[in-house]
Amino acid sequence: MISTEHLSNQTITEEQPHWALRLLRWLVDTWRPYLGWIVFLICLVLAYLPSLALGENRVSELQRLQAGVDSIGPMAVIFLWAMLGWRQPRRSGRWPLLRNFLALFLFLAVGVVVISQAIIGWLPGIGELWQAIRTSNWLALGLQIVSDWVQLSARVLIWWQGVRSGGAAQDNLIFAALAGILFWLFGGVTAWLVRRLRRGLAATLPLLWLLGTMLLYGGLERTLMLSALTFVIALHLLLDQQALVTRWQRLRLDYSGDLFIDRLLIVVGVGVVLFILAAIMPNLYINPVVARYYTVMAPWESYLEDTRGRLFPELAGVSRRLRGGSAGMPNSFLLGSGSDLGEEVVMQVRTDDTVGYDYEGIPGEMPPPPGHYMRGATLTIYNGKGWRNPTTLTRERQDANQPWMAESTEGRKQLVQTVTMLGNSTVLYAAPEPLEPGLDYQAEVRADGDLVALWQRASNYTVISSIPAVSEAMLAAAPAWGPDHPLPEAYAVHLQLPSTITDRTRELAAQLVADQTTMYGKARTIELFLRQYEYDLTVAAPPSGVTDVADYFLFDLQRGYCDYYATAFVVLARLAGLPTRFATGYAPGYWNEYEQLWTVTESQAHSWPEVYFPLYGWIPFEPTAARPELVRIGLPSTTVVTGVASQSLPPAMPEASTGLTWNWQMLFWLLPLALVVWGVTITVQRWWQRREDPWLGLLRWGRRLGRPLAEGETVLEYGQGLAEHVAALQDHAPDAGRVASREILALCGLVNALRYAPTPARTQTLDQITEHWARLRSYLPQLQKRRVAAG
Repeated sequence: MISTEHLSNQTITEEQPHWALRLLRWLVDTWRPYLGWIVFLICLVLAYLPSLALGENRVSELQRLQAGVDSIGPMAVIFLWAMLGWRQPRRSGRWPLLRNFLALFLFLAVGVVVISQAIIGWLPGIGELWQAIRTSNWLALGLQIVSDWVQLSARVLIWWQGVRSGGAAQDNLIFAALAGILFWLFGGVTAWLVRRLRRGLAATLPLLWLLGTMLLYGGLERTLMLSALTFVIALHLLLDQQALVTRWQRLRLDYSGDLFIDRLLIVVGVGVVLFILAAIMPNLYINPVVARYYTVMAPWESYLEDTRGRLFPELAGVSRRLRGGSAGMPNSFLLGSGSDLGEEVVMQVRTDDTVGYDYEGIPGEMPPPPGHYMRGATLTIYNGKGWRNPTTLTRERQDANQPWMAESTEGRKQLVQTVTMLGNSTVLYAAPEPLEPGLDYQAEVRADGDLVALWQRASNYTVISSIPAVSEAMLAAAPAWGPDHPLPEAYAVHLQLPSTITDRTRELAAQLVADQTTMYGKARTIELFLRQYEYDLTVAAPPSGVTDVADYFLFDLQRGYCDYYATAFVVLARLAGLPTRFATGYAPGYWNEYEQLWTVTESQAHSWPEVYFPLYGWIPFEPTAARPELVRIGLPSTTVVTGVASQSLPPAMPEASTGLTWNWQMLFWLLPLALVVWGVTITVQRWWQRREDPWLGLLRWGRRLGRPLAEGETVLEYGQGLAEHVAALQDHAPDAGRVASREILALCGLVNALRYAPTPARTQTLDQITEHWARLRSYLPQLQKRRVAAG
């Protein structure tokens, strides 16, 4: 028989958890950070997300460097948490301003050490330290550290000299260092705000803004931002629950531990509904607000784009606005490696065009009508690396069905198109030259007849274009620019070339057009010459030492995609004296005979050159080998289209130019403004509360609640009467009434004691009065609302 004592001891022994679990529990409890492990871990994850937003610009070829940069944000959170008090906040003590300054200096100094170690690894490892201890060769170890810093300084100096001279060579080390500085600062700011404010949404606004801005100018989609918002909501819920529990415990109120589970289920349910709605609802926009936003931001984004090009020319990301919202457009038209374009449909286009010649084929099997390039924008300034426009351009607002310029009908005809955009675009795509959209729009022009783009956000629109209707013979007979036909002064920009153009490129241009006497002959010769080059979307980005990509394409690479062909054509044509510009948009796409429309996909993203001819205006050319040659058909006459309504067109969907919605990308530019407004509001509110006299405030709220101060009442009598009056409201607000009654009695007792308190104790009494008033004031508005609702 087993004794009871032995059975009891056996049972106790069996109930003991494993030593590893006990050790883990001890570590978790002993090293539990301030606000808890979950809050701390969420802060680490949020600080890590911006490094993921680098997208294509992650320094993948330097694995150690990338791993170090990714860890900088979380390390900032860990260090700041420890500096401010790992388990409990440190008391400010005496000289708070000096202590705060020293803490900031320490945070920045440690940041320099962490970032420099991440990018150059100058701190010696355990093996190097052990070797120095064994051999006492500390000098060699010190020289190695100095050598690492000298190399870093040299790279920074070379990079900065390149920036000052107009454009630096891409240096991943410098890029990683600047990215690390951002991650360290925003990680530390986030940790400090979380501890200081204990409000998840407010504390993470700076980090969300950084993440949103990086995604806005990068190639990644919304998944990363949705993940960040999910963590932010969880953080806010945890901190809010902690604040509520602390408040309830201070006020000695009963509460259920299951309340957090209930709140969590509600938040998860609402979040799921919102995510489902976000996935199925179409994008709608407040067009005047969006248009105004892009108009205001255009100079800043152009400046940002120029700055990015000077600092880091090989970065892949660029503003989605500059791409017109299309996923397949080149990144800022900076020539690099080929794009991975899919078959996602971008737009559908219906036109009123016909075949244009007598068809003698099989009856009932008519070929499709001519397809037309859908141009989004034109660019003119070439800097040896890529293309941009002047930063001084402005946009003029135009009414619907009003042309942005007077049309010249010689050698051109009008084409009516109905476009259905399936992507998010702020540019009106149309066959060149777009003339008259059927909705309000903004025209961005360099000079009269020199269009950059038509701007408006619309899912469906109709536009009239003035397209070329000239044959090769007509172009060959066109006069050249000269004394009889002077080139407009504003068009001289289309002949400008940078100093990066090489002598061999100039010699090649002279050889190609040596035997040609007409503008069309020169352009056609250059076009046919370039079509001999191999089309290849898989080319790598030019090496960092390449100063002119047109020269690199013509003589070294000798293969590439449309951006390279179009750039080489423009350079050679300008060297031959032909005013030429760089155009971007989409190729015609695929003809859908069942729906009688053209379907344009991402893979049709295209670039081509346009030459400015006397009489006929801008004429496109196609030097890209993978695209069919352009068919030029001259018409004996043209039909003037007076308006969209006069055409017999397939029915179009209603235009979305006046729809009411929101552009999610605008959120991240408004986050700093929201943070400033929130900060100003809280500051003013707290300033007013500090200035407000608690006793006068209590009298004012007493009148609002229906219990004013009676004549002859003492402070204690009034406090007792107001407390009883508030207690009578418990049927409408039980918790608020009970807590408010207690705070009123305590406040009035202290006010009465203040009159008789000795001078040394008055300061402490005033602080207690202010503390009670701060708690009481948050309940009084609730009681007033309940009283009004109860009649």
